[in-house]
Amino acid sequence: MTGRAERAAALVRSEVRDLSLYSLHQVEARYKLDQNEAPWDLPRSLKREALARLADRPWSEYPDFHADRLRRLIGDLHEWPMEGVLVGNGSGELLTTVLEAVVRPGQEVLICDPSFSPYRTFVGRAAGRPRHLPPAPDLSLQMDELQAEVDRGPRRPVLLCTPNNPTGAAADPEAVERLARSLDAALLLDNAYGEFCRHDYRPLLRANPNVILFRTLSKAWSLGGIRLGYLLAAPELVAQLIKVKLAYNVGHAAAAIGEVALEHADRFPRRVAVVRARREQWAAMLREFGFEVFDSEANFLLARHPRCTEIRDGLAAAGVLVRDVSRYPGLANCMRIGIGAGPALRATRRALARMLSAPDAAEGPEADASRRMPATPAHPVSAGQAQNAGGKR
Repeated sequence: MTGRAERAAALVRSEVRDLSLYSLHQVEARYKLDQNEAPWDLPRSLKREALARLADRPWSEYPDFHADRLRRLIGDLHEWPMEGVLVGNGSGELLTTVLEAVVRPGQEVLICDPSFSPYRTFVGRAAGRPRHLPPAPDLSLQMDELQAEVDRGPRRPVLLCTPNNPTGAAADPEAVERLARSLDAALLLDNAYGEFCRHDYRPLLRANPNVILFRTLSKAWSLGGIRLGYLLAAPELVAQLIKVKLAYNVGHAAAAIGEVALEHADRFPRRVAVVRARREQWAAMLREFGFEVFDSEANFLLARHPRCTEIRDGLAAAGVLVRDVSRYPGLANCMRIGIGAGPALRATRRALARMLSAPDAAEGPEADASRRMPATPAHPVSAGQAQNAGGKR
């Protein structure tokens, strides 16, 4: 590092200097399965409605301070008071805001490994210290170990991703509730993949005012490029958090698009149901080719293969991008694969057949089944209904 660079870096807190840059090398590909995105775009009819609404808004004027119309629509969707909802530029922005509000300088924040890698940055921004629990052999969420840590020091906030990224594992709600009741601190539940999960953590909010549930419109709602996330928490807690949230953090464009999607919430649960059904197809296909596939409650699968790097590169050459997560703790030879639509499934099967041997390699029953399923649902799915899609809640 040059003298100029050292002087510039010295202006920044040491906790920030020690952080790694979170980045993803963007590559053009026909089938993008590396970022857990929805396999279908927002319906064009909803796009047209949102664009018309945006055109009618005065672009010269600032948006609403806290996107109150969105807060009200989200509250209605979850049968939760608007005063207990905050909206942000993606759920990541809200996670950093909450951590900055609830973490004291130098305080430990408990996190399960492996998990979403930017958590370390989020905690560092809040001047906290991440305390990572080592991975479980089966990559399940370490709820017993986490409970033991909380019993030992209940004043440390907990940041728990469930379903977990990148493993897809989800925590049992009863174990989460025990954790919440034992904590004398905030329990941040990152539930970005909640619509795809059989567990519903929303009931925990009523009895546990220290629980904060984070959701996003990026996944089940096909709005990854719009950047809209939200949290649900006790209104009394949100009354404090809203003091540190940036005003005007949701612009006219994102607000208009989010409002239209939420007003048509009944169009989204079928999309979630299709993704959940395809998740089983993808898992069966990968196992045919010798992958170890971990159980997932999200819209992606974690799969392990001794030829991970070679397979990742071969898939990329075939126009299929997957995420290599083999450098995460406990994830040697692992890749994360988003649940794509039928054409992505067939392209992946063909590419794997060229690299590996498996029965019915080029096609097979999964390919036939994928043809019978709609590539794009005619009636996409509500966060309320999506929560119930494909199983009892």
